[in-house]
This record gives sequence, structure tokens and C-alpha cells, in this order.
Amino acid sequence: MLGEDEPPAERPQKRSFLVDLMLLRLARWLRLLGQDVANPESDSDKALLGQAKRENRILVTRDKRLFSSCSAAGVEGILIRSSRICEQILEMAEKGIALRIDPQRCTLCNSSLKEAEGRDGEIWICPNCQRLYWRGGHWKNMEKMLEALRLLKHEREEEKEECKGEHKS
Repeated sequence: MLGEDEPPAERPQKRSFLVDLMLLRLARWLRLLGQDVANPESDSDKALLGQAKRENRILVTRDKRLFSSCSAAGVEGILIRSSRICEQILEMAEKGIALRIDPQRCTLCNSSLKEAEGRDGEIWICPNCQRLYWRGGHWKNMEKMLEALRLLKHEREEEKEECKGEHKS
């Protein structure tokens, strides 16, 4: 489960997100990482801001204009700069999302997963759309990708620290 191998002080807090239409693929990945990520009810900026405020969610967007409207609407926002999914996931990791698979949410509809009864092994089912999740070959591939992203994140953090040290000299 999320952050079990991390000390309590380093465990990311659970937050709820809303993505815009440009980031539906990122939403699926965030759900795979155990995050509560709602799909947009509409594509209009006003509706997105209203949904985020009403549901107390952080609005995640690539739209600079929409992001700049968040503050005035009383909504916390995250601006994603990259169009590449790996970079988008890293940007969210920089905001505190753990890069570990945590099967709590359906990647399609965001419903909470339940353990599938009467099945052997770790299998989860979405009570809303009936989608099944299990640790198969695809799971291993996703874990490999996330491990590569964790290493890249660590390297970037080390580079930032080195740069800070150079500026102090």
C-alpha cells in the first residue's frame, strides 16, 4: 500500500485531484498510484473551477490560463508543463505523489476497489464498472517504469542539491 516502506514523516498525504481533459491519461496513472482523481464533468474553465471547489479537489491542468484562474476562484491548482506522460508523472512526484503502485482506485472511473472474493491471489474489482485488477505481466512492466522514474527523480534532486551548493560558494 501507499508509502508503507517510507517513514511516517515522508509518507505523502492523501489529496483529491481533478484533471482537465488534456490530462486523462495522467489521471489513470495517478489512480494506479492510489490517488483520488476525478474526471471533469465539463470542458469549460468555469465548470472545472466550480467542480474543483465544490468537491474540494486540486485542479491539475496544462492550461496556463485555467491555472492562473485557480487562485481567484479559491481553488488550489497544479500546472503540468510537459506533454509527455513520464514527465507528467515526475511533475506530480515532485508535488509529493509516491511512485508506487497502490491498487485502491479504478483507473477508469475512480471508484474504490474491493478485494475480489472467491479468487486466488491478489485480485481487486471495481464495484462500479466491474473491471478486474491483478499482479500480472503488465504490473511488472509498470513497476519497472516507476522504478526508472524514481531513479530519475532521485538524480534530479541530487543535481538540485549540487547546484545549491555551488551557489553558496
